[in-house]
Parts: sequence; C-alpha cells; structure tokens
Amino acid sequence: MAKKEKISQLISRELLKKIEDGTYPPGTKLPTEMELAAQFGVSRVPIRESLSVLRAMGVITSKQGGGSYVEDATSVALLQGIKIESDDIENIKNLFEMRKALEPEAAFLAATRRSPEQLENMKQILQQLEKESVEEGKSGVFADINFHRSIVHATNNPIMIQVLENLTTSYEKALKITLQPNTELAHKRRSVFKEHESIVEAIELEEPELARVQCLRHLRNAEKKLSLLIKGYEA
Repeated sequence: MAKKEKISQLISRELLKKIEDGTYPPGTKLPTEMELAAQFGVSRVPIRESLSVLRAMGVITSKQGGGSYVEDATSVALLQGIKIESDDIENIKNLFEMRKALEPEAAFLAATRRSPEQLENMKQILQQLEKESVEEGKSGVFADINFHRSIVHATNNPIMIQVLENLTTSYEKALKITLQPNTELAHKRRSVFKEHESIVEAIELEEPELARVQCLRHLRNAEKKLSLLIKGYEA
C-alpha cells in the first residue's frame, strides 16, 4: 500500500509549481503564513513545514523583517533541469533509509574510536570540500562522498566499512541530485559545508551523542530536498 503523502509535501509542490509558472516571480514576497493557510484550507503548521522544505531547496529565502521571498531565476531553473530516472527513485529512497540507519551510528562510534590520523584525514577532506564547494562553486560530490567514507572508516568496524563501500555508486547518484541545486547558491553551499563541519567538530571533541545528532540533522536536510524533487517527478 502506497504511503500517503503529507499535506505539507502537497503544499510544497503546489507552491513550487506557482513559482515555476511565474505566479510568484523571482524576487517577489510570498503570501504570509496566515494567508497561505487560508488559501489551502489548513492550519499554519503544514504551511511552516512546506516553507521550510522550499528554503532547504534554495527556492525561497527569509529576509530580515519577516516574510519569504522567491530566489533568483537561476535556482529555480536548476531544479527544473534535474533529471531523476524512474528506476532510480526507489533505490534513492532506500539509500536514505540505509544512510539514516548507518551514518549517525558511525558518527557516534567515530567520536569514541577515531585515531588522531583518522581525525586529520577528516579535516583534510573537509578542507577540500570547502575549496570545491564554497570557494569554487562546484558540487563537490566526490569530496562529499570521501567525507562520509572517512567517518565510517573511523569506526574501525570492518562490516560497516564494507556496507558503505558497496553503496558508493548509489551514493554518487543521489549526491549529484541533491547537491546540484546548490551550485549557483553560495549561501546553500556554505550551509551544507557548515553541517559537515559540525559533525567533525563533535567527533574531534569526542562527543558521540552530539556527533550522532549533527549527522542525522544533515541527512534529514538532504532528504527533505530530495523528497520534494522526487514528488515533483512523480506528479
């Protein structure tokens, strides 16, 4: 039985369509939460959730003084240009379920088991990710993959390491999709980098619970973006 789509996801997709068709052009302010709630006949809770997803995708941004504004045309065009093959959808969904089960626990274990050399390796890869993504404006796919690989390797658990290595091809495919919209959005590239940096900081401080939380937060943010892209493809 297919899982019922959340109201907030439906609203996110409807708002995205209105942005794409020019109802809300780049630079314009979206209706208030109260106005959107009345428009869709719902409470303000799913409206907040849907706006949060669109912000995570880089389609809208919040400005000082209140309100949500549509980003420039480039970010919307990038999202429209992303192609998800039909046979990729279930694999990518399954991959994220596995990642949420594996990687937060790996971050927890890495915070308790990592060697000084393994920590230094994480930091070097983090620097490479910053150079490629934040400074050069690239997607940084391979640096991103190597970053997550370095954490799993720092668990010193050969089974976990082997599971990750078997998933590398799927990782690459999913990351290309989730990272592509960030290439023209400097603030989104910086935000994603900061999420990675927070994971390393927790591992360096030997704070396993914090490392687990930071890793899960990072994965959930990526999943939000991917979920709406997939829903748009399926619609």
